[in-house]
Order: sequence, then structure tokens, then C-alpha cells
Amino acid sequence: MIGVIIRKIKHLMFLRRVRKAKRYLTAGNSHFFENFRLNIGMPIKNKIYLKIGNDSSLDCTVIFESETGEVSVGNRCFIGASTIICKSKIEFEDDVFVAWGTYFYDHDSHSIDYREREKDITAQLKDYREGRGFIESKNWSVVNTKAIKVGSNAWIGMNCIILKGVSIGEGAIVGAGSVVTKDVAPWTIVGGNPAKVIKEIPIELRKA
Repeated sequence: MIGVIIRKIKHLMFLRRVRKAKRYLTAGNSHFFENFRLNIGMPIKNKIYLKIGNDSSLDCTVIFESETGEVSVGNRCFIGASTIICKSKIEFEDDVFVAWGTYFYDHDSHSIDYREREKDITAQLKDYREGRGFIESKNWSVVNTKAIKVGSNAWIGMNCIILKGVSIGEGAIVGAGSVVTKDVAPWTIVGGNPAKVIKEIPIELRKA
């Protein structure tokens, strides 16, 4: 009985999260699963942050740490319980499959200049102590950011890390646990840290 009540409460909380998120997204006839979350640090009124096509399923967390950024998901995609952290742009084309535990991160989070990182720590403490979001005063102008693009029919395995500026080509496969720091050619299989080409997908298994 207690288990049933807990499940009902969790489901109601999920529905509430989705209703709140819908003001910042468009989703066609796509679906959201129980792990889905949309977190926006300082949302701009009426801005659409997340654009989703038709027949896709999202079980992921999508995070915008500042007021900027855009995530787009095409048609017939599945994104499992992974995390998408966006400052500029992250794009998934059609028929993309993403397993659980993967991170997409389109920025460096901090400057390579230690002095700017010292300022970040000071600003975080000030924001927290004054009751604001802990990175509300962060200076994003010193943080490098580049868009990520995942091509149609790509498959990304569990527990991967996809870093800024990376393009994953059409039909490419990223093996579980990989760290992708450079572009992945279409119809190749990559793996490792950093990810390297393991083999090419046979011609007869490629989309014409």
C-alpha cells in the first residue's frame, strides 16, 4: 500500500514538472518519461529553450545554467536517463538513440585563467549566502562554448561524455564509456578515452 502511494506521489510530481517545463518547450506528439527534467537557471520569458519533433521520447535532464542556449531534438529520437548541459546549442537530428548515463556538455564551465575561477568561487558563495541560485552572478563571457551536433541515425552508448564543439556524423556509433573530444565521421564506430575509430560500418548497413 505504501509503495502504491509513493508511486502515485512520484507520478504527480512528474506531471507537475512537465507542466511547468512546457512553457519553455515545443514537443509535437513526443513523450516524456519519469526522469525528464528541464532546469533553466535564469529563464527569459517566452523563450523556447527545447524544441522536440514528433515521435521522440525523452527520459533525460536538460540544463541551461544561464539565460542562453537552445537544444533541438528531431523526430523518432530516444534519449535515455542522460544529462544535456547547454550554453550555446546542442542539436540531435532524426532517429538518434542515446543510452543512459551520458553527458553532453557544450561549454568549459570555467575559464582556463585561475583568476577567473577564483572570481567564480567568490561569486558562488555570495549568491548562495544571499539566497540566489549559486551561479546567478557567474561571468559567462570568459567561458568557451561551442555547439554540439549529433547526426541522424547515430547511436551513443551508456556513460559517455560528449564535449563542446563535437559533431557526431550520420549513423555513427559511440561505444559505452567513451569520451568524445573530436568530430566522429559518419558510419564509423568509435570508443575509448579519448574516443578513436575502432572500425567502419559496412556499406550494406549504411543508409542509402
